[in-house]
Amino acid sequence: MKKELLVYPTIFEENHDDGDYFTVYSPNIPGMVTEGDTREDAAEQAIDAIATMLDGEEYPEPQDPKSWELKDNESIIYITVDMKQWYLE
Repeated sequence: MKKELLVYPTIFEENHDDGDYFTVYSPNIPGMVTEGDTREDAAEQAIDAIATMLDGEEYPEPQDPKSWELKDNESIIYITVDMKQWYLE
């Protein structure tokens, strides 16, 4: 039985180049990139992106982000996804 509640560390990158926004990605889930105008919006988009990327897939084990090298404009945010809310089997 698959876990239904997933928690992944993600990297939030704060950007001010073409307006103010946050880009979100996770080394746990290759190809998962999303963004939002605020931290809250970016977190909601990250939940949707993780659920979409992992639908029907084996869930990767969350990495320990202690070894991740972050830029000055990046921070680690944990995102919780309840897969049960996203998909009915």
